[in-house]
Amino acid sequence: MVSSPLLVGFVVRVSGTATADLNATCRNETTDQATTKTTGSDGKVIFNLGSTVDFSKGWNVSAKVSVVVSYRAFEQTFGFTIPAVNVDITIRDRSGNTVGTFKGGSGMDGALDLVAVAELPSLRYFTSQEFLDYLNMVDTNTDAENGIDFLQLTRIGEQVEQGIDSETNTKFDNNSGSFYKPSDIEGGENPEFHDVKYSAQSTYFTRFKPINSVSTFAKNNNGEGQSTDFETLTEANNDIAIDKATGRIKIIDSGEIPEIGIRHVKITYTFGRATTPNDIKHLAIVETARRMMGAAFLKSRIKKLDDVTLTDLDEFMSFRTRIIRKYKNHTFLSS
Repeated sequence: MVSSPLLVGFVVRVSGTATADLNATCRNETTDQATTKTTGSDGKVIFNLGSTVDFSKGWNVSAKVSVVVSYRAFEQTFGFTIPAVNVDITIRDRSGNTVGTFKGGSGMDGALDLVAVAELPSLRYFTSQEFLDYLNMVDTNTDAENGIDFLQLTRIGEQVEQGIDSETNTKFDNNSGSFYKPSDIEGGENPEFHDVKYSAQSTYFTRFKPINSVSTFAKNNNGEGQSTDFETLTEANNDIAIDKATGRIKIIDSGEIPEIGIRHVKITYTFGRATTPNDIKHLAIVETARRMMGAAFLKSRIKKLDDVTLTDLDEFMSFRTRIIRKYKNHTFLSS
């Protein structure tokens, strides 16, 4: 391995502007050594692949090098194979744009333009800081080698939250105060239609709960095969009684019972919770941590490291099952 200087330098630009205080990570994939540095006031960062501090194993011709920079809703990466002395190669980023020309034996002085991430995920049941506090950890800005990457955390955390929603058939937040329509969950529709299966059927359960508000409860006064004639019933007029916690809506006046038929009751409503239950927050944090650990395990296995073990997760899975069962919303259409 060679320890003579070999520089990878470039200016990081966000929306065309050289930007300071951004973290960039350079990795020698062949030696599996990496270091993270911060761009200066001019937006520039320089890595020395021959540094005995950052890359103690040195470098060789044909070694593979990768670089990644991420900042809020922007990121970019590039990689290259170290060429022989005095051999020039053009380095392009993941988007196909030229970063610069790397000269074998000396290095590169280029520019890297970050691109907007298509859609950054956002967490609903816990914050990134709550995750760090729970596990007594720090982010990559504090500890580049061992810290938690917020982008990976939020991407995995969002998937965990969606899984909890799907398995419990509800949501555990208030959608920034707007709450949710049934159509916001896969398979839901707005308004939500219910079948009237027998005469004198007076009770209906919304598919999703708890209810936040009901804007319309209407029943069809005509029989099947006839044109629909929906009549709106309201709680204010004492036509119906609504139990928001269970999603139960009961027609009070027996004279207002709808005709038997498919989709003869329609309900327009919103649902959700003003605050996330603590056990759901706990579940989301722990499952996100478990999946991140799994991702690290798989990454290590791909690299064929033999000293990696995976902790038995039976206890966590039992805990998860208990929480999901507690909140799982079994849909009832009639009583």
